[in-house]
Amino acid sequence: MDVEILIILKDNFFKFDWIIIVVAIINSFLYRKVRSNTNKIYDHFNPSDKLSKLPKEAIEKLKKNTRTEKILSANELMILREKMNKTYALYSNFTTIFPLLGMLGTVWALIPMVNTIGTTDTSNFFSALTSTLWGIIVAILFKVLDSTVSYKIEDNEKRIEFLLSNR
Repeated sequence: MDVEILIILKDNFFKFDWIIIVVAIINSFLYRKVRSNTNKIYDHFNPSDKLSKLPKEAIEKLKKNTRTEKILSANELMILREKMNKTYALYSNFTTIFPLLGMLGTVWALIPMVNTIGTTDTSNFFSALTSTLWGIIVAILFKVLDSTVSYKIEDNEKRIEFLLSNR
């Protein structure tokens, strides 16, 4: 039975499920860009105090071997904020379409089964559900990743709004 499942998964991958994987790859690049932009702004407002716990000799050695962090100007913050918001909007919208792509793949696979209504042939029913499975799995994965950046995005927005209101 396990071999049959693997064969069905492989066959369906080349029918419709590959679309979900391609969109997931695109969304993973969007996530990396969102995380990068978000961390740049977040690190600007929340400098790390981990270095303060190191001995002075180690801090001096680190200073010699690392580049100094550049403080962002207001204009650079606004540009980064716009990039962060645009890429996050794309990322979150892609994340929400995965279950829909899964359902579309399922419907796509069920349509040919209309001819078998009334018969006992249900062999294609499992294959119709693989797209839903992949859509849900990928959506869950990206929602978990979303939780790693969404709180930073909210914090960044609050801090930038505070800066803008006190100009």
